[in-house]
Amino acid sequence: ESVETAAATATPQFSWADWLLGVLRHEPAHALTLFYLGVSALGLWASYWFFASFGIPVMDYMDPSDYITVGLRDPIYLLIVALAMVLMLVLNFHEYARDKGPAYYLQMRGRWWGRLLLPFPYREKSEGLLQFLFGWSGFSFPTGLLFGVVWATLWLTVWYVQNKADDIRVGGGHAVRVTLAHTHEAQPGTARLLGTIGDFVFLYWPEQKRAEAIAVEEVGRLQSLPAAQANAKPAPAAVHAPTTAASVPPPPTAKPVAAKPAH
Repeated sequence: ESVETAAATATPQFSWADWLLGVLRHEPAHALTLFYLGVSALGLWASYWFFASFGIPVMDYMDPSDYITVGLRDPIYLLIVALAMVLMLVLNFHEYARDKGPAYYLQMRGRWWGRLLLPFPYREKSEGLLQFLFGWSGFSFPTGLLFGVVWATLWLTVWYVQNKADDIRVGGGHAVRVTLAHTHEAQPGTARLLGTIGDFVFLYWPEQKRAEAIAVEEVGRLQSLPAAQANAKPAPAAVHAPTTAASVPPPPTAKPVAAKPAH
């Protein structure tokens, strides 16, 4: 029993972070796959809230292929996911170095960037408040950090797309002039291009405060317009003074002269 107890005590606690890092060391290509899945999931989340701001249920218009490409339509999603991953690694480095032991911790602190990431001397782990009160240690630091970063990323993205939608409502965004496939003349007014998916084009008309989805085959042409031209109002027609006969005085008429009788 003492041998089994010692073996159980010596068994290190499972950590998903160590497991994931081990998998990525053996198969670095999985990192690209995880990054792509994260971008696709974030793009789907952002698209839902963006189009919901205009009353469009975009999920009802999507094909299965749109779910895996929606995150690539805006480069900001790539940047947000990359920054979230870097932030999680930087904040988690303190816990990772402490798990490696005092020697590794001191070695990392000897480097210039290590002093920034490890500002405090090495300390052994102590019981947390949850473990002291309830006997449950709670989430590990990497798990709690992951949940915190994911939660912040999701709502930061919602704030970004709602600001983008508000800017479109007041005249910003990508202005286009729309010509339908069965007509030769452009539609009156200018629309704002909200986005496209496989089979539909989403437009917003600022004058009518109306959003709509048009099938791709129904759109003949989308002409991009500069912001100055899109927001310019038509010039009022010039007012010309009416030209009537009464406005111009008639030339004076000569009085007839009576002829003198001949003698």
